[in-house]
Amino acid sequence: MKRPLCWISLGCFAAAAAFCSFYPTKEWVFPAIALFGLSGLFCLLSTRTRPAAIFSFSAAFMLLFCLLYGRLFAKPALDLSGRTLSLSGTVLETGRACFLLDGETESGQSLNVQVWCSSDMVPNRYQQFSGIIALSEITSTDRFDSESYYRSRGVYLQGNLLSGSFYDPSRFSVTTLPGRLSDLVCQKIRSLLPQEYSGLVCAVVLGSRTDLPDEQYELFQQLGIQHLLAVSGMHLALLTGMFSLLLKRLFRSDRLRILFSMAFVLFYMLLTGMSPSVSRAGIMLLLSFLAQLVSRRADAAVSLAAAVLLMLLYNPFLARNTGFLFSVFSTIGVRILAGPLSEKILSFPKKRPRQNRFRRLTQSCCVALCGYACAAPLTVWYDSCLIPMSIPANLLLSPLFTPVLAVAAGLAVFCAVPLLGPFFAVLVRFLAGLFLQSAAFLSRVGPPPVFCSGPAPFIAVFSLAAAVGYGALKANRRQLAAALCIAVVIGGTTVSTQALVQNRQIHCYTAAFEKKLLQIFSYGGHAIVIGHLSGQAQIEQAVLELQQENVHTIDALILLPAGGSPRVSLAALTTRFEVGTVACPSEDNLSTQAAESLAGIAVHDFSDLALSFWQNGSIRLYRKGMVSVCIGAKKLLILPADCAILYEEESRWDLAVTSWDTVPPLHADAVLCARPFWGKENQNPNAWLLSYGRGIRFRLSAG
Repeated sequence: MKRPLCWISLGCFAAAAAFCSFYPTKEWVFPAIALFGLSGLFCLLSTRTRPAAIFSFSAAFMLLFCLLYGRLFAKPALDLSGRTLSLSGTVLETGRACFLLDGETESGQSLNVQVWCSSDMVPNRYQQFSGIIALSEITSTDRFDSESYYRSRGVYLQGNLLSGSFYDPSRFSVTTLPGRLSDLVCQKIRSLLPQEYSGLVCAVVLGSRTDLPDEQYELFQQLGIQHLLAVSGMHLALLTGMFSLLLKRLFRSDRLRILFSMAFVLFYMLLTGMSPSVSRAGIMLLLSFLAQLVSRRADAAVSLAAAVLLMLLYNPFLARNTGFLFSVFSTIGVRILAGPLSEKILSFPKKRPRQNRFRRLTQSCCVALCGYACAAPLTVWYDSCLIPMSIPANLLLSPLFTPVLAVAAGLAVFCAVPLLGPFFAVLVRFLAGLFLQSAAFLSRVGPPPVFCSGPAPFIAVFSLAAAVGYGALKANRRQLAAALCIAVVIGGTTVSTQALVQNRQIHCYTAAFEKKLLQIFSYGGHAIVIGHLSGQAQIEQAVLELQQENVHTIDALILLPAGGSPRVSLAALTTRFEVGTVACPSEDNLSTQAAESLAGIAVHDFSDLALSFWQNGSIRLYRKGMVSVCIGAKKLLILPADCAILYEEESRWDLAVTSWDTVPPLHADAVLCARPFWGKENQNPNAWLLSYGRGIRFRLSAG
């Protein structure tokens, strides 16, 4: 049997994914271990099912290991949830209003905690901390699966800072040396380049996205090339290749060059923070170098399986980390499937396959296709969207990104040298500017991401990805065509079935006019309009969109705070459409024309308006302007002042956004105040709302 390590790694990954999905509910673990063990013994009786036996035995042993890991590391930390303790330790990372603490309790128990504090108290990295923290278990809120993310990093608790102080360490620590060096290099790069370039350089070379502008990340995300920002195999291979070329002039011995290259890979992994993507790539590269030392040929599938196995043995909760999953699945497409698929395409016609003029173009297309095919199911699963521009953007922009990465690495190395630092900075400005302008041009001419929800898009994309993998590894041309036809039939059937089951579709339209929001939810001739609506351009755009959706009734017209600007006349909306109710702030400055246009319509006070998001599939429309709409996997509730009774319908909410000056009487994991949220304190008052309304399709239940 070839490649048994691949089956071992697959069984361990499946068991780890199942375990961390249900942890800490572990009653099913022992029956599952017995089931896997018995199935392995049964499969072992037949020589033809040996891979299934290895898979089952590996899964059983991995479940035992996960159970032991949870008892030794996760359970002692989770037992401290709900307690207030005195902690002291080192600040490892910082955020806008939080920091990651590698701490220790008074009893000597080591503990990693994500600590929340006011933004003016955020310390610098590697400062020492001593104080009192109220601990609680990390839970996932909003669109970010923070529970899986932090558990994959060995963090099981979060805490609110009650009191404490920060001070610089009294002695030097070798363990913090790579991080301190990374911070110093980033600081020097910021002094040589503006933020739009320095943030990009620090992200692609050092793995630090702190200074990366939000619009740049959105641009990469819209084109499906955000993997270029994550330090991974491409970055590590290029930088290691540059380092090896330098070593060729210094050492004649191949073994010395390999050993120094391995040392460089280890140091670079530490320098970039040992993220899952760079750890996976580093382990695979180290195994490749090790194979060269023992005069063996490296195998991509075996190297990937070994990397996955080692990382899961280090921390089984990595099986639910999105960065780890994207890295592994993309590597399967690029390193394992793309080569065989391109060879099969180039072998047609069979005459002179090696002299095909389009060989390099075919290989590049197969790399982009297979990489996206393997990552697309994850994109649909986690982000509920498909990115049509991903394949052409990767084909056109990846060659441009290679010199950007090379020059950025040169700047990181020579940033402190008087003449070389400014020289590389000029090159970065030119090449990165060309790359960003090309990316912006593609985003303008190409189609935007297609947002989708429900299981049908995932089944359709997964079927097509499986057909591509089957065609690359096993099938001939006829079998590949048959597999693609079957995948299209399965995908079309699931999408059609989901469309029939959904009795109505809610379309979402979102636009911003100089930080003034306009958001429309239209469904079956009805609509909900949310916006500042203090300018005539917004109202005209709303009328145009409502007419295109054949809307005749506006169930709720929600007027967001206008910031002191007088409202213009809303007659274009109130005369052309039947308006059920209006909600606006009591302190809003309504002009005479605006007040006249709202005559005869029930107007509710906006002072208690709350916007809430939580995971719930049901959708209902209420009277008096109360609206509950599902946005992707979340739920949006617009609640006027006289509907506080609805707070009792949910035992606990994930996130509540309210305009109250004080915390409202509701149970929520996170509460945001809307008045400073929409006020002058925030440069982009629509940042949270806009992210939930870009072309998403919603489902309205029959009830």
